[in-house]
Amino acid sequence: MKKRVFSLLLALVLMLSAAAIPASAAESFSDVTDKKTAQNVEVLRLLGVIEGNGAGQFNPSGLLTRAEFCKMVVVLMGKGSDAMRYKTVTIFPDVRATHWAAGYINLAVRQSEPKLLAGLPDGTFQPDSYITYGQAVTILMRVLGFADKDSGGIWPDGYINLAKSTGVSAGVNLTGSANITRAQAAQLFVNVLSTGKDGKGYTPAGCTKGDKEVTLVSMNGDKLRISGEKDPKTLVRPSSSSALNGLKGYLLTNSDGKVVTFVPKTSSTTGAAVSNAAVILPADKSTSGISALTDGRTDYTVYRNGVLSSVSALRKNDVVTYDAVSNTVYACDTRVTVYYESCDPSPSAPVSIKVLGGTLFDVLPTAQQSLSKFKPGKTMTIILTSDGAVAGAVENDYSARGNAIGIVSGGKVQLLCGSTTIDLSLTGMTVDSKLDGKLVSISSSSKTSVGLYAKTGGVSGDLNVREGTLGSKKLASGVMIFDDGVLKNLSDLTDVSVPQSRITYARTNADGQIDLIVLESASANELYGRITVSTKQGKWVWKDGYGEKAERNATNSTWKPDAEFEAGGYWEWKPGYGPDTPKNPGVNGDYSKTTTVSVDCNESEPYSHECYYSVRSGDFVAFKENSGKTGFSQMLTLDKLGEVSASAWIGTTAVNYGGRTYTVPSDVLCWNRDGGSWLDGGAEAALAYGGTMNLYVKDGVVRVIEVRS
Repeated sequence: MKKRVFSLLLALVLMLSAAAIPASAAESFSDVTDKKTAQNVEVLRLLGVIEGNGAGQFNPSGLLTRAEFCKMVVVLMGKGSDAMRYKTVTIFPDVRATHWAAGYINLAVRQSEPKLLAGLPDGTFQPDSYITYGQAVTILMRVLGFADKDSGGIWPDGYINLAKSTGVSAGVNLTGSANITRAQAAQLFVNVLSTGKDGKGYTPAGCTKGDKEVTLVSMNGDKLRISGEKDPKTLVRPSSSSALNGLKGYLLTNSDGKVVTFVPKTSSTTGAAVSNAAVILPADKSTSGISALTDGRTDYTVYRNGVLSSVSALRKNDVVTYDAVSNTVYACDTRVTVYYESCDPSPSAPVSIKVLGGTLFDVLPTAQQSLSKFKPGKTMTIILTSDGAVAGAVENDYSARGNAIGIVSGGKVQLLCGSTTIDLSLTGMTVDSKLDGKLVSISSSSKTSVGLYAKTGGVSGDLNVREGTLGSKKLASGVMIFDDGVLKNLSDLTDVSVPQSRITYARTNADGQIDLIVLESASANELYGRITVSTKQGKWVWKDGYGEKAERNATNSTWKPDAEFEAGGYWEWKPGYGPDTPKNPGVNGDYSKTTTVSVDCNESEPYSHECYYSVRSGDFVAFKENSGKTGFSQMLTLDKLGEVSASAWIGTTAVNYGGRTYTVPSDVLCWNRDGGSWLDGGAEAALAYGGTMNLYVKDGVVRVIEVRS
C-alpha cells in the first residue's frame, strides 16, 4: 500500500559501529570475502565513512541502525568534523547528549540545504532501530539534491524510482519496508559517489574530483599509484588492500592534494565496478575467461581494435577487457617486442615497466606473474589491453610475435593500441623526418634504439567517402583514418572520393572490413598559385656547315653557352624539348636551358626558383618547395573545369560539375582575370563578382577560382 509521507526520519550515510579501530589501520576486513563488497568497503574506509569494529571485522550481513546510517551520511557529505558542535543540542527525547551518535543525528536534522530528515511522527528518532530501504534511499536521494516534488508525492515508491533511474540503487533490489545490510548500504553509498544526480558522481565537501578517468594500479601504505603517472600520490588514510587494483575510476583529493579515496566507475544496472582485469584468449573465436569478466553475461557488445565487431572475429592472444557500465567487451591484438629497460618496484612484482626509450606502461595485477619471468636487460614481447596496459609478457615465439604499429607525426611516434594512441618517449632518439605522416612497425632490441619501418600495402581501389567503401570493401564502423599523421573521422574528410594514389596503407580486419586507413595528404606543405614568369624549356643545338662563326639569340631566352664557336657553325635555341640534363657544349652537341619560374600565391612575395617542370606563364599550379627552400620539389598544372555556371554551386562549399561534386575550401584562391589581380574573400567574392568562372582542381578539391566578366 502506497503511503504519502514527507515527515519521516530519513538520514544519510553508512557508519559501521561505535566501536572503531584507528583511522590509520590499513588492512582489509577479515570477514569480507565477496569481491564487490570488498571494493565498496575499501572506498568508504578510505573516505572515513566506515571504520569497522574492534576485531577488524565489517559484519557485512548485519543490519544497519538509524544512528549508524545517519553518522555515515554526515561523514560522506564531508561534515563529520562539525558533529561535535551539535552533540549537546537535544532535539529528540530519545537522543540524549550521552548517545554516541547525538552530534551526527542533530546535525543531520538541522541540515537545511539539502533537507535530510525531520524525525518520526511521534517526535522520536529511534536511533537504535534498523533503518528501512525506503528511508535510506530517500535520505541518499536528498543528499544528491532531490526533493519531495521530484518523487511525484508518493513515498517511498517515488524515491525508489528516482534511485533506479539514476543508478543509485544499482545492485540492490529491495522493497521499501525491508531492512538493509551493511554490505547493501556500502553499495548504495558507492553508487552515490560514482553516479550522483547527473551521472557525474557526488563530491563530498572539502574534496575535489579528478578531471580524468584513471586506473588504480596499487596502494601500499600511504602511497597510491595510478595509470600513466610515474610518481605515486599520497593517501590520507593508509591502505594495503588490493581490492581496488585494476579498477577504472576517479580520485577524490583534499585541499592539500592528498588522495581521500578512489571512486570506481560502476555499472548503472548492477553496481559492479569497471575492472581493467584482462583475459588473454587461448584460441581463435574463444570466449574462455570472458564470463569471469562479465559475471556470466553473454549479451555483451564486442569491439576489436576499436571498431564494432563480433565473437567470431576474436583471435588467439587477443587481450579482452570488460566495461560493465556499457556491457561491452574490448579486444586488442597489439603485441610489442621490446627491450626491457627497467621496472617499479621490483622484477618479481612490477606495477609499471619502462620500454621503447623510457615509455612507461602500467602492469595489470594479473600480468605480474608472466612478467616476473623476465628481468631488465632482456628482450620480450608484451601484450597490451585496448587502453595500453600490460596484460602479459611472452617469449618471442611465432604464435605471439610482435605486430605493433604506430603513426609518425611531427617527429613523434604514437603507438596504436585498440582505439587508443600512446605517445612513445624515445628518449635520446631521433625519428627520421622521411617517416613523417607514415605508418610504421615498432620494435626494439636495445636500450638505445627503436626500430621504425614504414608500412605500405593493403590498398585496392579508391576511398569512397559517401558510400563508406574502399574499393570493394566496406569500412568498419569507427574506422581509424590518419591523414598526414593526424587522426580523423570519416566525416572529417572533405573529398567525396580519395584516389588510391593517396592511400599508403589499409588494414582489413577479421570481419573483412577496413578498420585502419593511412592517407598521404595531398595538401601537406602544398601551395597553389599562378605562374607569372616562365622561360620556355628547350636546348641549345650546335648547327654546323655554315662556313662562318655565328651566334643567335633564341626566343624567350637570354642565356648563351659559354663556349668558343667552331668555324663553320653556330649555337641555336630549340624551345619545347622539356627538362633535359645539362651537358657540356661541343661540336654537334647540345646544352639544356635552365628555366626560372615565379609563382604568385597572393602573398607578399612570389616563390621563385630554377625549375625543370614543364609549365607556362599563366598556368595555375600546385607545388612544394624542397626542405631547404632552394627549389621546387614538386609542381604540376591544376586540372581546369571551364565555364562553370553559378547554378552549379552548392552554397559556397561545393560545386557539381560533369556528374561529380568538388569540395571548395574556405581559403580557396580567387583570380580576377579582368583586373589581373587576386580577390580576397574566396568563393563568396567569386560568386559576388559574377560572370564566367573557371575552376582549377586537384584530387577533387577546388584550389583556384578564375573569374572574368
